[in-house]
Amino acid sequence: MKSKLTCPKCGSVRIIRQVQVVDRSDSGTQSLSLRRGTRALGGWLRLPRGFPLDAWTCGACGYIELYVREPAELLAADEGASGAAAGAGGLPSGAAASPTDQARTVLVIALLAGLILTLGVLAALAVALAR
Repeated sequence: MKSKLTCPKCGSVRIIRQVQVVDRSDSGTQSLSLRRGTRALGGWLRLPRGFPLDAWTCGACGYIELYVREPAELLAADEGASGAAAGAGGLPSGAAASPTDQARTVLVIALLAGLILTLGVLAALAVALAR
């Protein structure tokens, strides 16, 4: 559909291009995406890398095809995974994070939770003082 601009199901040329596909969760909404490989955050913390999807939709019959926005970057991330299948946490299967990395990650999460709690208390105090 993307290259010929016609629907492969009904033949219509009424194509709606690059519609964002949204995923909703408890943490809000975000673009639907594929995950492959990891990206570094702070040198030692690695997060899964996401590749957003766009939908091309037939305006006549509703048929949808999904496309990765940046296929070359997804391919590079796949090749960067050294052919190893990604396991939990974005690490290659059989690989484990070192105890030091795990401890750092737990510390960062604990510090962020403390910061969020402190901000909540400060917001409550500000509301109480404003009354």
